[in-house]
Amino acid sequence: MIRVLHLRDTDKVCGPGKTIMETACRIDQSRFELSVGLFLKTSEHTNLYRDTLQKRGVKFIPLIAESQFSPSVINTIISAVKEHKIDIIHAHDYKSDILTTIVSKKIKIPIVTTAHGWITNSLKSKIYVWLGKHCFRFFDQVIAVSPKIYSEIARFGTSEKRLNLIYNAIVADNYQPDKFEAGYLREKFNIPESVSIIGNIGRISPEKGQKDFILAAKKILNERQDLAFVLIGDGPDKKAMQQLAVDLEIEKHVHFTGHEQDVRPVLKDLNLFALTSYTEGFPNVVLESLCMDVPVLATDVGGTGDIVDNKKTGILIPSGSPDEIAKGLNYLLDNPDKAKEMTKSGKLKIMECYEFSARVKKIERLYEKIIIKK
Repeated sequence: MIRVLHLRDTDKVCGPGKTIMETACRIDQSRFELSVGLFLKTSEHTNLYRDTLQKRGVKFIPLIAESQFSPSVINTIISAVKEHKIDIIHAHDYKSDILTTIVSKKIKIPIVTTAHGWITNSLKSKIYVWLGKHCFRFFDQVIAVSPKIYSEIARFGTSEKRLNLIYNAIVADNYQPDKFEAGYLREKFNIPESVSIIGNIGRISPEKGQKDFILAAKKILNERQDLAFVLIGDGPDKKAMQQLAVDLEIEKHVHFTGHEQDVRPVLKDLNLFALTSYTEGFPNVVLESLCMDVPVLATDVGGTGDIVDNKKTGILIPSGSPDEIAKGLNYLLDNPDKAKEMTKSGKLKIMECYEFSARVKKIERLYEKIIIKK
């Protein structure tokens, strides 16, 4: 039995968090035991991610400390490794990369990390990301979720012998549109059936480009009024984006749901999905949208271009251009048959290249490779 401890600093069910959880549920449990190390402050007793792990039956280990980077976290992780007889630590973000590197210097244990992408909205985050990237060379194996991330890791000095390209994937059976009732968003915001809904899903933060999404909405609404734009998520820019909609006098057409633990009922109501990010790793939400039969417009960042082939599986545009967003969305609205055809092709591509069972087998082989070399 190979026991793996996954570390990710999150209190919500984010894309990487879903990947960890689905891997734990689908890995060969006769050969592997996966646990999630749950970072909690002493003042916290639970969070949304913990509750979801518990519901799914995924083993989790609370890692409690006074603050985010309290030195006591190191000893807490070491104690968990010893108590639960962990064979491999698998990190998933800059915080866990840094902590895992330190732990590996104190105790002899193989370490793996998955690079899902990087967010650098502040000087603090830039420093942490820089430190995290420099930690990669100390890992036994590093997983990149897109070719662009792979190249960036190699640039920071990680040997390609220890680099692995393993794309994110989706459990397609979980995203069958026929299994979900329509009407969630329409009822929530009183949106008539005659109005098409365009959605943007993700943390409301500068790197996700929601400002461009709202500016594009203004341009489109100057020509057509039968549209609703819905931002699904929460984050530091939410109030600013709400104010932007007011300033542009389109607030009646722009709605904010807040964080949604399960986006499938949301996707069921969308006529189009727009990813307007400035940076991404390999966005699960694009896979989810296509599997739910929602046409996709996406910016060409991170691994998005590996999923969205322009005019074949969706619309792919440069980042940072409200004009291009508006143009692309208008094209999808004006060409529903073409949009449907692209979505069908995108769904087939996911089944062929990004189905979760194949990803799990690659992870299993990687863990076994590490243990053999131990």
